[in-house]
Amino acid sequence: MKKFYVSNQRFTRMVRWLTGICLVLVLSACATGSRQPVHTFQFDARFDDWATQADLLEFSYGDKERMTHKVVQPGQERIGYQWLVNGAMPIGEYLYVKWRITQTGEVIEDKVDLRPLLPWNLGGHTLTFVIDGRQLYVYLVTPQFKPYKSPPVLKTYLSDSRVTYEIYPRNTRPQ
Repeated sequence: MKKFYVSNQRFTRMVRWLTGICLVLVLSACATGSRQPVHTFQFDARFDDWATQADLLEFSYGDKERMTHKVVQPGQERIGYQWLVNGAMPIGEYLYVKWRITQTGEVIEDKVDLRPLLPWNLGGHTLTFVIDGRQLYVYLVTPQFKPYKSPPVLKTYLSDSRVTYEIYPRNTRPQ
């Protein structure tokens, strides 16, 4: 039986070559950026104080191929009061929300094109929404802390402690 033998010089060259290839791949991956950053999509009707005025019937966050989607089940009046999904996921192209105003029974729906509103690097950010009567508000919550309850405190409780921008219906995020 013949033994396979690799000289130290040859082994060293192979390791250097493989290290170089790996380095090029890692650097090119970093340079292109990730379109699946770790971020959060959530809402909490109780903490944001809209649970008693609106029943959430349906929502979707994502694009036509991949999305977080939930619709009210037959026999139920609403989806629920809160939702949270966090992880590496594609940046959503749109947010669709359908709700019923509790007092009048009127059903409203709104679809927001998020592509011009969200930053390229969404890593560490949270996207949330608040319903106020017939109006949908969408907020981008940054990972940056601010002094507790310092201005501006917006309609979402998340703005109490984090720098938050209203991105719909008014875009207040600096470009």
